[in-house]
Amino acid sequence: MDKHINHLSAKEQHLMIHAPLYVSVLIAEADGDIKNKEKARIVELVHIKSFSEHHGLNELYKELDHDVAEELRTLIASLPDDRYEREVALVDLISGLNHILPKCKYSFASHYYKSLREFAHYIATFEGGFWGIGAITKAEAKFVKLPMINEPQEHQN
Repeated sequence: MDKHINHLSAKEQHLMIHAPLYVSVLIAEADGDIKNKEKARIVELVHIKSFSEHHGLNELYKELDHDVAEELRTLIASLPDDRYEREVALVDLISGLNHILPKCKYSFASHYYKSLREFAHYIATFEGGFWGIGAITKAEAKFVKLPMINEPQEHQN
């Protein structure tokens, strides 16, 4: 397990590792459904980040990359059928990071937060728009900046 999160409980580590999936599904399903191309892009992005990220983040993505396609299928199958209930469930899961990030060193927490926001942006801009113009739908715009997560503050650890 990554040295940046090994002091956390197993449940907290699980959330830190799986948050990119929760964020991705929240953004991809914001318009009502998640397309197969979006699912494939999520899997691809996790894999890319498993070697392209720095500051210890690549280790978290490697952990997720191990079985990301199955994890994604399981997550989607476990969510409520109702779109609003799915959003609420995903926002609630993601909001759990607000209790975890302050337990991590500021530099790691800050890079992690930025990585999640980048991930959300990549998923939101994947499907639409002409040269990226208008690519983020109104439904995605509601969540793309991850307003449910407090940005880490430098005074923490």
